[in-house]
Amino acid sequence: MPQLKDNRKEIKLELKSIPGSEVVAKDGLLAGDIESVQGNPDDSDTTRTLRILEKIIVKWNLTDEKEQVLPISIENIRKLDFGDVTQLLQKVNFTKALMDLGSTK
Repeated sequence: MPQLKDNRKEIKLELKSIPGSEVVAKDGLLAGDIESVQGNPDDSDTTRTLRILEKIIVKWNLTDEKEQVLPISIENIRKLDFGDVTQLLQKVNFTKALMDLGSTK
């Protein structure tokens, strides 16, 4: 019998503005993620993008000044260089997904 399982692939990349960084992310969202990503109808596309990143990033080696690995959170994702966010979204091919989310307002 066919099994229902998470078939998303994991991708690894180094953020251009943070040499030595390693981010591991899933290459897509699950159907169950869509509701939490869309959130409030008044949320901006930027807020939705941050939620997507929070859902797809599996792990990273980004640390604070005490060398503690930072949690993957919207608060910490907001601290990333915009070029790194763009790089990650392009790598996981979310351009169409973001446009689709924007069109559901």
